[in-house]
Amino acid sequence: MNTPSRNPVHKQDAPELGQLKLLDVTEFFSPYGGGVRTYLRSKAEWLSGRSDVEHAIVLPLDRNSTELWHASRVYYVEGAPVPASPGYHFLTAAGAIQAIFERERPDVVEVGSPFLAPWISRRAGRSADPVFTGYYHCDVPSVYVSFGLRKFPKAIRQGAETALRRYLTTAYSKMHHMVAATASAEAALRSLGLEAISTIPLGVDTRLFHPSRQEVSWKAELGINDKEPVALYVGRFAAEKGLDVILAALPLLVAESELKLVLIGEGHLRDRLNRLSGEFEGRLKVLSYENDRSRLARAYASSDIYIAPFPYETFGLSAVEAMACGTPVVGADSGGMIDLLRDSDCGRLFKPGDADDLTRQVLGMLEQDPGELGKRAREEVEGRYSWDQTFGTMMELYARLDRNRRRKWV
Repeated sequence: MNTPSRNPVHKQDAPELGQLKLLDVTEFFSPYGGGVRTYLRSKAEWLSGRSDVEHAIVLPLDRNSTELWHASRVYYVEGAPVPASPGYHFLTAAGAIQAIFERERPDVVEVGSPFLAPWISRRAGRSADPVFTGYYHCDVPSVYVSFGLRKFPKAIRQGAETALRRYLTTAYSKMHHMVAATASAEAALRSLGLEAISTIPLGVDTRLFHPSRQEVSWKAELGINDKEPVALYVGRFAAEKGLDVILAALPLLVAESELKLVLIGEGHLRDRLNRLSGEFEGRLKVLSYENDRSRLARAYASSDIYIAPFPYETFGLSAVEAMACGTPVVGADSGGMIDLLRDSDCGRLFKPGDADDLTRQVLGMLEQDPGELGKRAREEVEGRYSWDQTFGTMMELYARLDRNRRRKWV
């Protein structure tokens, strides 16, 4: 099918905000993908045509270096690797970050992670006195306690959750404003006693992620017949992403349908997945992380179902990208997937961790009209999720917060 032209993701006619210097700081970054990486690169592209916003980003990596993402300056600061998480590093280089703050003199600092980033950023920004905002990308108690400590006794989990919630309240109360990606994320922040919150959903590049990216040749390249349905997963190959429930459902799906499962990503489960792909004789395809976004859009659009198994997703960016490509989603009935799919007629929810229920929902979706489901999925994204909406709303918020800060100086 014809591919739409690749246009910038920013609005040419967006209103000028007055000069604003924005600095992003986050620990949630890997060069091997992830929703935060996509968000930051998309923000850099959207801002590249805006003369009224100067943008820089601070990210942890295995070395100190700089580069440009469009017009945005990216500072990589050296940090120790995070175990079992390919590409992720700890943000510990306080001195280097201090120097970046002094060089950039930001008006607004967006902190995208809750661990060391809030404290290092606040200390580094004391002389510039910027507005500090926090973007709630990850439901931290759910990921690091409910899942991370799931094998520990209940008393330990409860104690850890109480301590973590107290810590988050302290860290985020130092922010002037918080931004939540979904209604459920906002509720989680309010449960911490925070009040200055705006909900701004993430978005997708609706020109790049488009149903016209579908190509019959994609299945053929994988040795899959065009008539055979494909379920796709894109993301980290990590236990916390809920891949176990997909793998547990695979024998059931193989027995009941012609479905093929395609996994695209990177992570510590790769060796296990490669072994399983040999056992399932062509029913499981394990592909490398895809850095080319247009090729990723081709995979989304050429699949029949997208599976989002992570029960603690704050937003679910990959699921929205799939929907933008006209591919319906089966997602875990928890977290951001509830906000995305519960009131939608283009997707299904399954009980988190329940392979039998996942199987039922996938098989039920295969019985529906895939063209109609895909059309509804695309319409859902066009009406609710785009980078124009996300970044336009965000920049207006940040400009207002900066104006309020400047009034206090007078």
